Amino acid sequence: MKKCRPLTLWTAVLTVIFLLGTASLQAMPMKFLFFFPGGQGSQEVAQPLLDTFAASLKKASGGKFEANIAYISDKNSGIRYIQTQRPAAGILSWDLFDQYAKTWGAEVLAKTLQLPSGDGSDQFFLIAPKGTVLPNSGKITILSQRPFEAAFVAAKLFPEAKGVEFEIQSTRNPVGELRSIGSGSKSAFVLLDSYEWHNISRLKAAWVAGLGVAAQSAKVPSAPVVTFPGPLSPEERGILAQALAKMGQDSEVQETLRELRLKGFKPASSLL
Repeated sequence: MKKCRPLTLWTAVLTVIFLLGTASLQAMPMKFLFFFPGGQGSQEVAQPLLDTFAASLKKASGGKFEANIAYISDKNSGIRYIQTQRPAAGILSWDLFDQYAKTWGAEVLAKTLQLPSGDGSDQFFLIAPKGTVLPNSGKITILSQRPFEAAFVAAKLFPEAKGVEFEIQSTRNPVGELRSIGSGSKSAFVLLDSYEWHNISRLKAAWVAGLGVAAQSAKVPSAPVVTFPGPLSPEERGILAQALAKMGQDSEVQETLRELRLKGFKPASSLL
């Protein structure tokens, strides 16, 4: 029987380096991105909420996932982040996914169960002076805090308005615009999602009574949870999907999810 040769000093050093390298890779936090162009707030303001989300994800995954979470509301900054930082996963607004998923190689991991529906869908509303309806033709200017492309609004949100030419005008103060419209001092169309319209329509302010829905989209997919090429193995993707689903079932996480406008998550391979 041959005796095992003792490790040389050099072999031992290489072994230690390899083991330390492997351990550091396993301990490296996953980069997770919330990317909602036109969204409110900033990374600094949202950080406590993001930290709580990361801690909840770690708990739900049995300690398998630690996450550094970024929140980006500027479209160009978010695109640069994806190109340079190579996040493992994230939640993208539906319009971003529709436009860039193929370019980025992003694959759906789960559906977000966005409030108020909680069923994996969203809806958009054109709010205008009460009694206003969307005309059948002509040019319409829409005020929106989201940097939607006019072609996206026409094709994906209001495809039945074939004779209408949409123009998107940015606003950072949609509530102020709605107040002016509702009080009768301005006539315009403001684009809101279902969560925003749900909350605005329930305000007790007098000017809310002067608002109405000029048009509403069909139900569209909610923001998807996606993974990006590279960082996660198929097994890790499965663990992450199940951890997200588990978070939605944890009563201790519900307050955090509500602040993120979410009820929970549902594993999925597509938005259909």
